[in-house]
Amino acid sequence: APDTSAPNTPAPDTPAPDTSAPDTPAPDTSAPDTPAPDTSAPDTPAPDTSAPDTPAPDTPAPDTSAPDTSAPDTPAPDTTAPDTPAPDTPAPDTPAPDTSAPDTPAPDTSAPDT
Repeated sequence: APDTSAPNTPAPDTPAPDTSAPDTPAPDTSAPDTPAPDTSAPDTPAPDTSAPDTPAPDTPAPDTSAPDTSAPDTPAPDTTAPDTPAPDTPAPDTPAPDTSAPDTPAPDTSAPDT
């Protein structure tokens, strides 16, 4: 007899809805960080073992300058002429001319004898 059954038709996949609870982070129950106490020894400076400063002695350098071979100072001779006073030649006395007015007798203003 012929197959008259309907062909197989697969049903479509339908995902089930997500009904899971949302992620809730667990509360942080860890203890707070506590720094360890400083148990290191305090810094101790090393002692100064350097030798004290010793200044070098001052040794002057030897004098290596050439000796003084210059000639001694010789003063130049004095060639100035000796002072010769000029002779005293007084000018002759020349009287000034008399430019005075001649004497004029004053007029007689006396009253006549009475």
